[in-house]
Amino acid sequence: MMDTSDFKVARDFLNFMVDYYALIRRHEIETNEYRANSHGFSMLYALRKYQNQPITMTRFADEMGITKQQLTKLVNDLEDKEYVIRTHNRENRRQVYISITEQGMAYLETMIGELIHEVLRVMQYFSQEEKEKVGQSVVTLSEIFRKDAEFCRQEREKN
Repeated sequence: MMDTSDFKVARDFLNFMVDYYALIRRHEIETNEYRANSHGFSMLYALRKYQNQPITMTRFADEMGITKQQLTKLVNDLEDKEYVIRTHNRENRRQVYISITEQGMAYLETMIGELIHEVLRVMQYFSQEEKEKVGQSVVTLSEIFRKDAEFCRQEREKN
């Protein structure tokens, strides 16, 4: 049986996601090839943690929650721009690794800087109390989302 407070939290969270998405859409930076809510940006951002250790395409597709075909299309596009590189396992040529290039990192850091600048621009209208609430909330949400990501990773490894 579902608790009514759980339903309220789920409804409030959905409202937050819609409001957040609208905020991102209102403040998109027109100079970027990839938007903050695009798979290309998400992929580059996620690849940062594999900067020194390439990850297989299969595992990364699972982590991104997309199909291998979708990932291949994204990698093709990012590889054309020299933001990522694909390498084959020497023992098993069917196993393909991807990693972010220095050019990809530089591009990503530029995008991150632009996005942070835009967030700071939006936050200038917040009171100090609102800024503190936002800060506490995003830390809490990030912790919860990481738990979910870990749970999903463990579930994938079981199967």
